[in-house]
This record gives sequence, structure tokens and C-alpha cells, in this order.
Amino acid sequence: MPFNIQDLRTDIRNYINGNKSFFQGALLSGDIFLSKHTKRLTKINGEYASIVALVGHVVQSYYSKTFTPFDDVVFKEKVLKTFRQKVDFTLDPAEVLGTVFAEMFDEGKKPQDKTVTKEVIKLVIAKIIDDLNWLSVHGVYDATKVGANPPVFGVSMNGLNKVLSDLSTAGNPYFVPGDAITDTNIVSVFTKYEKGLPSMAKPKIKKIFTSEEDLEIYQEAYDDQFGPRATYDANGMTKTRFGKREIVGIPGLTKGTIFSTVENNFLELVDVVENPAQITDIQVNHRIVDLLGEFSLGYDFGFDQYVYLHTSDAEKDEGLSTLAENKLWYPNQFN
Repeated sequence: MPFNIQDLRTDIRNYINGNKSFFQGALLSGDIFLSKHTKRLTKINGEYASIVALVGHVVQSYYSKTFTPFDDVVFKEKVLKTFRQKVDFTLDPAEVLGTVFAEMFDEGKKPQDKTVTKEVIKLVIAKIIDDLNWLSVHGVYDATKVGANPPVFGVSMNGLNKVLSDLSTAGNPYFVPGDAITDTNIVSVFTKYEKGLPSMAKPKIKKIFTSEEDLEIYQEAYDDQFGPRATYDANGMTKTRFGKREIVGIPGLTKGTIFSTVENNFLELVDVVENPAQITDIQVNHRIVDLLGEFSLGYDFGFDQYVYLHTSDAEKDEGLSTLAENKLWYPNQFN
């Protein structure tokens, strides 16, 4: 059976035109690991200003006869950004001939019913998600490599490791000092970390994040230390000893990392309005089918000060960078 490249191009184009939201839907489906643990902001066109109002004490004795406010409201802002991405996928029909894909090109069927079209789109989407699972953790944005030919993978966005590294060195997280993690002390390190979280923030912290490898070491060490106990719930989630917080192991996260944050402060930034994820063109170039796509994505924290980061650096004190900052963000913790 002859394999008509123009027919293939037409069928893929018609499939996409009839399913305009499939790429966006795949991006928002939750197949990216971090997506399951973040709050999604969907109208981010390049940058987003995260704003919080910090209010001092307001309650005092009713019997005071004069207006005596404690403090003024202090507004804080952090500018977050998304990273514009593109997808370039090449399909050579000559490589398809003689494979099972050729048998899937069913003449006479509608584009949405042709198996080869579905398989090509499934292949592209699966690879996009696979790449994004890697980039969302390992990526390090490098503007000098934008447009490089051949292209350089891994430099199109900042992943979580880079976000946390920048946070530790140039940001203002709440440090929780402790020992460096080893196979033998990991349970006590997690216990000390959880007990060291600010008391007023504890009810708002539902998850503690670590690397996938460290989670496995923790589970093994906990079982060895305490025997079969209620470490896991009915869904197989590992829970902490005191707050029964879920411990989440992130694939690819730097070993030795422990962090947590208040609910809705760990953010996934996408743009579904100005630049929604979409396949923008299907081209035939010298008997090759090229698919071109684009989207925006980024991961960050709404505010550094609500990120609780384990550190084994003996020179770092508990809390934020200065006493003034501690009193502003955690007035009940630092009097």
C-alpha cells in the first residue's frame, strides 16, 4: 500500500483541528509529577505578581479609650515568571513503512478514527510529558543556549532543584537547621525537622517533600527502628510521626533535600489565555512531517518566607534572614 505523506499531514492537521484542546488538556492532566502537589495558576502571561498583606496584632482591651493601633499593614510582592517553550517533532514516513504504523493508515476512515494519527499524537504527547517531568525538576534556564543548533535539552526552564538552590543562596526561606541526612539518622532528621516547623504554620503544612531515594531510605529505616507500625495510610502514603503529614518523594530531587510550605504556596504557572498549549503547525519538508507546538510553564513558590527548608549548614540560624523579617512574618514565634 502506498504511503501518502500529504494524506498523513492532512489527517494529523484535521485531527488537531477537531481536538484543539488536546495539548492543553494533556499539559493540565496531572501527568507531570509536580502538578499533583502544586496550586495551578492558569492566566500567567510571562510574569505574575504574588502579593500578601502582613497585618500585625489588632486585638487589645476594649476598655482603652483612645484609638491605639499596633502596626500598619505591610504589603509584600514577589514576581513569578513562566518559561515559554516550543515543541519541534519530526516524523519520517520512510521509517514508518514496513512497521505496524503503516498498517494503521486506514484509508477511507475519518482522521479522528485513523489509528496512525492517534498513535503519532499519543507518541508526541507522551514524550512532551516525559520531557517536562525531567525539566520541572532538573532544568536550569540558560538564555545563551536559546536557539542553539543543534538544540540543547534541559535549558528551557528552571526546575525545582534550581528553584530551591536559588532560594537557599539568594532568597529568604525559613531555615530549619539539622544534621545532614545519612542512612542511619534519617528518621531523627525528619523528626527534628517536623518539630522545628513554626508553630503557627504547622496547621497549614500538609506535605513534606524529599527526594524519592531519601523517602525509600526513610521507610526502610523507620521499619527497622520501630517495626511494623502505622507509617502508611490506606492509600499507601508515608506519614510523619507527629503531624501525620504526607512525605512525598520527588523523582530527581537532590538527595538530602527536605522542604515544605503552606498550602497553595507551591505554584504551577501556565498560560491558558494568551498562549495556551497548542500544536501551531504541521509542515511537510522534503518528505518529512514536522509538528510545531508551543506552551508556557513554570514552577515557583508564592513567597520564600513560607518555604521551610532543612539545612545542615551550621552557620545558618533558624528562621528567616534577619530578626526584623522573623518578627514581621512570624510575630508570635519571634517576640
